[in-house]
Amino acid sequence: RLNVADLNGSRRVQAWLDKFFASYYRHRPVNATFIGEHAYDHALPDYSAQGVEAALADAEALLRDSALVDDAELTAIERLDKRLAEGFLRIQQWELVSTHFQRGNPCVYTGEAIFGVISLFLTEYAPEKERVAAAVERMRLIPRLLEQGESNIHSAPVAWTERALRECTGARNFFSQGINMLAASMGGDQQALRRAADVALEAFARFEAHLRATI
Repeated sequence: RLNVADLNGSRRVQAWLDKFFASYYRHRPVNATFIGEHAYDHALPDYSAQGVEAALADAEALLRDSALVDDAELTAIERLDKRLAEGFLRIQQWELVSTHFQRGNPCVYTGEAIFGVISLFLTEYAPEKERVAAAVERMRLIPRLLEQGESNIHSAPVAWTERALRECTGARNFFSQGINMLAASMGGDQQALRRAADVALEAFARFEAHLRATI
C-alpha cells in the first residue's frame, strides 16, 4: 500500500489525489459513470449505516494524509487541486451526519436510482451488451437503495418530498416505456433488462406509497 509520507512534493500530492479519486468513485458509482470511470457501473451508492461509516472513515483518513503533504513543495495548480479535494471531503463529512443529504432528502435516492441507469446509455463507451448487463445489475439494486431511503429518512421538507414524488412518476415512465424502447433498440439480454426494470418499478411503487404517507 502506497504511503504518501514516503514521497515528496508532486509525487506525494499525486499519490494522495489518486487515493482521493479511488474513494470518490467507490462511494459514488453513478457519478463515476458520468465522469467516465466505469469500474463501478454495476453498483449504486450504499447509504446503509455500514456504507456511510466507510465513506466517513475514508474522508477522515484522506484528510489525515493530506496533512502530510507540504503545500510549499507544490505548484499553484497542485495546491488548488489539493484544496478543492480537502474542501469536498469536509463537505462530505458534514453532509453524511446532517439531515440534509441521505438522512433527510428522498431525492438522493430517487435521483441515484434513475440516473444510475440512464447514465449507462448516454454515450457508447462500451458495447451495448456490456451496458445492458450493467443496467440489469443496477436495477436489481434499486430495491435495496430505496429501502435504505425509507429506513434513513424520518422527516423531510415537503418540497423535497414532492420533488421525489415527481421523480417517482418519471421513474414509472422510464422503467416501463423507456426501458421497452431501449430493449427494442439495444443488444444484450433484453428479457433480463425487462425483468430487472419490473423489479425497479415495484420498488418505486413501494417508495412512492411510503412518501405519500409521510406528507
